[in-house]
Amino acid sequence: MTDELKHEIKTANDKLISEKGYKFNQWLPILETPAMRSIEEIRSRMAVMNALINIAFEAPTYLMKDWIENHNLIEYLSEEEKQILETENEDLSQIQVNSLLWYLEALWSFMWLTKMIDSLEPEENVGDEMASLLPNLEQGESNQKLESLEALRPELEIYKMLDFYYRLHWYCVDERINGREAKLNEGIIYERRKALEWAFNRENDWDNVEMST
Repeated sequence: MTDELKHEIKTANDKLISEKGYKFNQWLPILETPAMRSIEEIRSRMAVMNALINIAFEAPTYLMKDWIENHNLIEYLSEEEKQILETENEDLSQIQVNSLLWYLEALWSFMWLTKMIDSLEPEENVGDEMASLLPNLEQGESNQKLESLEALRPELEIYKMLDFYYRLHWYCVDERINGREAKLNEGIIYERRKALEWAFNRENDWDNVEMST
C-alpha cells in the first residue's frame, strides 16, 4: 500500500468525519502497516476473548481456562489474560472485570473484520445478534462458529476502517483533554481501533498495542 494511497484515504476520512459533525486534525499522520495477521491468529484471538468475556458475567475462571486449554488456545493469551485465568473470581479487581467487559467492543470489531457482520458504525452499539453468532460456552458449545471462519475482508478495506477509527480516536481524546464531551463514546472507539491496530501489527501483543493519537 503506497503512501499516496494512504494520504487519499486520510483525506476521504477527514471529509467523512467533518460531515458527521466531528472535529478532525489535518496534521495527524498516516499509519504504518507492518503486516496483516493471519485468519488463524485473528479467529484464535476472537475465541480467547469470547471465553474471557464470560468471566465478566461470573463464569468461573477455572472453567474458562479449561475451555481455552481444551481448544489449544493457550498460546494466544496475553500475559495479563493468563494472570486473570490464574485468579479466583472473587479476587479479580474491578479494573480487570471492566477490561473484560470492554472486550465486547473489540470482538465486535474483529467480527466485522472477519465478515461476520456487515458494518462497524462508530455511533452504533454492538448488535443484538452478537451472542448468537459466537460460541455459547455456557451451553457447552465448541469453537466451531469461529473455527469455520475462512477469510478476512480485503486489506485495503480494513486499512480504511482502521484509519477512520484512528482519526475518530483523536477527536475523542481532543474533546476530553479540552474539557468538552465528545459526541462519540471514547471507550467504544478505543477498543474497536485497538482490534484493528492489533490485526495490522504482528510486533505488539494484545497487552501492548500502540494506541497513540
